[in-house]
Amino acid sequence: MLFTILGIEQELTASDGAKAKQALQRMWLDWIKLNPIPDDITQRFELLRRLFYQDMGFRGDWQQHYQSQCMLPTQLFSTKSGNATSLALLLRYFAAKLDIPCEFSNFPGQTLLRFELDLKVVYFDPFSNKELGYEQLESLYRGHEGNAARLENQSLTTLNNKQISQRWLEELKLAYLRESNYELALRVSQRLLEIKPGDPHEMRDRGFIYQQLECNSVAVNDFEYFIEQCPDDPLSKLLKAQISSLDSSPATLH
Repeated sequence: MLFTILGIEQELTASDGAKAKQALQRMWLDWIKLNPIPDDITQRFELLRRLFYQDMGFRGDWQQHYQSQCMLPTQLFSTKSGNATSLALLLRYFAAKLDIPCEFSNFPGQTLLRFELDLKVVYFDPFSNKELGYEQLESLYRGHEGNAARLENQSLTTLNNKQISQRWLEELKLAYLRESNYELALRVSQRLLEIKPGDPHEMRDRGFIYQQLECNSVAVNDFEYFIEQCPDDPLSKLLKAQISSLDSSPATLH
């Protein structure tokens, strides 16, 4: 999965994905020469944490958590600091090297990893390097969904590769929007529409990006599509007013 993300990053930003893969392989080979691998999977899990957070020095960075450079794997290799999703991608790569089953958890609002250690399942926060028990998971869930919410099994299922790519791209798009880098935000939005074609909310977001780039006519097309698909959404009324203020000739709304 990491190599897939590296390929997408290269398409979006013209980064050198091949060079990044070579650097990653060198890191692993240099480390494995000095560290014997135990047979016990629990010991391998602790070794993974030492490899990643101590020996290689990767870490979560709260100060730059929402910046695009923390989300790009090629940047992570050099800065060693990332957000939860970029760290999870890399940690999962090394988990596979150590033959430890590891998946992304379908947890709302936060990237967590799910490790299977024989009969034990561990939910893990890659940003803080902490295992999370059920009470901690439920507290995080309530923080995101509301105090009356209760943790459901659906939130503890795993994501497939398409869903992982979507989560990473959505975070990257938000980072570029915060940085007012609308050209790259548009590229990310276009890639998201390849994953979820015709998604009205993504079309709405793309319309906003087009508007910032002063491409008003195509922005109007995307806004109109959202209004047609989601007429009862509160934003539809606001977008109708927005359309009328743009210097364009949109189709008549009904």
